[in-house]
Amino acid sequence: MYLIALTFGLCLSYFVFTLLFSAFFKNQFAIFNSRSLYSVILIVIASVIIFSISLSISDIELSNRVLHALGGGFLTFFVCFLAFRDSRVAIGKFQFLVFSILLVTTLGVANEILEFFLQSYFHLPFSLNPNDTWLDLISNTVGLLLGAIILAPFVGRKSRPSQTGLHTN
Repeated sequence: MYLIALTFGLCLSYFVFTLLFSAFFKNQFAIFNSRSLYSVILIVIASVIIFSISLSISDIELSNRVLHALGGGFLTFFVCFLAFRDSRVAIGKFQFLVFSILLVTTLGVANEILEFFLQSYFHLPFSLNPNDTWLDLISNTVGLLLGAIILAPFVGRKSRPSQTGLHTN
């Protein structure tokens, strides 16, 4: 149930992130279209794959690290990338990286606060030891960095002749 809620939360985050990219960098509201639906489908598929990988690991501690690295850091960075792409903002890699890192880190911390709340007040088991929150945040950061390394090269790439140095007469 928790993994379904996380997937739903990531899909919702896509729309919020798209609005934020448009508001911060274009000063207007984003327009959602069929490309947005395609992005949400990609998020759901990626979530299912990542959660399946994590759940297939028999060591609970390692499974949790993989879940936070891939499902927390990498997947949330991927959601930022899709939101950036679909919002069609014209920003550089540095702006994209800083803004996305802030968004991913904020969601990672919010997730840990939610886990603390659910464990403290509803007695749902989330952490095995007091260091679990810190290990989760480190795992999120590792996944975020992995996402940045893989996806940042695709930010700002255009196929216009004027940027390639080719001119036709």
